Amino acid sequence: MAKPKVPDEYQDPFLRCRTFGHTWHIGDSEEESRSFYRFVLICDACKTRRIDAINSRTGGVASRRYEYQEGYQAARAEGLARTTYRIEFIRRIRR
Repeated sequence: MAKPKVPDEYQDPFLRCRTFGHTWHIGDSEEESRSFYRFVLICDACKTRRIDAINSRTGGVASRRYEYQEGYQAARAEGLARTTYRIEFIRRIRR
C-alpha cells in the first residue's frame, strides 16, 4: 500500500486547486465534426488541462478527460478529504 501523500508535500498551486477547485480559462478549441466541438480548459493556478467534447446539437458533454502536471495527482489510496487540504492552506497563510 502506498504511503498517503500529506498536504504539506503539495506545491502551493496544487494545494490551492485541491482546496478551492480549479480556475479555468478557455484554451484552444475546435470543431471535431459537425456533431462535436472540443474545448480545452486550462487552470490558471496549476496548469491542469480539461478536454471536453460537447455535442453541438444537444449541448451534452460527450467525453471529458484531464491532463495533470507532474506531482498533482495522488494515487487512489492517497486521496485526502478537502477539509484536510483547507487546514494546510490556512497553516501556510499563517506562516
